Amino acid sequence: MNGILTIDQQIVSWFNALFGGNGWGTIILVVVSLLVAILCAGIIGFEREYHGHAAGLRTHLLVAIGSALIMTISLYGFPVFFGSGTRDPARLAAQVVSGIGFLGAGTIVQTGTDVKGLTTATTLWLAMAIGLAAGSGNFVIVIIATVLAFISLVSLRKIEKLASRRNPIIRIVVPSERPILKEIHLVANHYGIAIRDLESQIVEYQNQSVLRLTMRCSFVAKAQVTAFIDDLREKINPLDIKVSTES
Repeated sequence: MNGILTIDQQIVSWFNALFGGNGWGTIILVVVSLLVAILCAGIIGFEREYHGHAAGLRTHLLVAIGSALIMTISLYGFPVFFGSGTRDPARLAAQVVSGIGFLGAGTIVQTGTDVKGLTTATTLWLAMAIGLAAGSGNFVIVIIATVLAFISLVSLRKIEKLASRRNPIIRIVVPSERPILKEIHLVANHYGIAIRDLESQIVEYQNQSVLRLTMRCSFVAKAQVTAFIDDLREKINPLDIKVSTES
């Protein structure tokens, strides 16, 4: 096993041979690792920035740079332990994996039962993984992972939008004293509509306190929604009723 070189050792040996040794191989590898981390994490961060998410280009770049830097320090920053058998480069990397959870949690926002920011938290975790892999010299893996992640973020967004058209959000405003939940469920059952979630809030509407109901329905055809809304207007006579789709 001692005669087998790791990927980063092979790259260092190649750079040393190319530039005449004297430690240039390690220096060049560290620089290349940081540049690869910046490029690949920047692609993911740009997609998040373009769509207006809280953690955008700068955040993803800094996470990747920091992860790559910690990985390179773990590999090359403690030469006194080289060859001692007590050196474990995975220790610092493990702490990065644990620590990124706190940053990712800050991007997740819950409003009622609606949770947002999960994808951005995941891309931050991915930026960390990109940085660690780049810092260890696994450039091919980094590039493949970045390409697959970018394809997933861009292409699957279109599929999600198609699916969301069959997951309408219906908001109904009625006087706060009216008990209408039973009527809504009866009408929904009549049209075969499954109410996935139902929230109620007392809000101000035209200078009066009213009840606003927010319903999320699953896999509903447009004709069903139209008939459902028309029937609700006739039976409960709401002050306002709107339909939108999940983004």
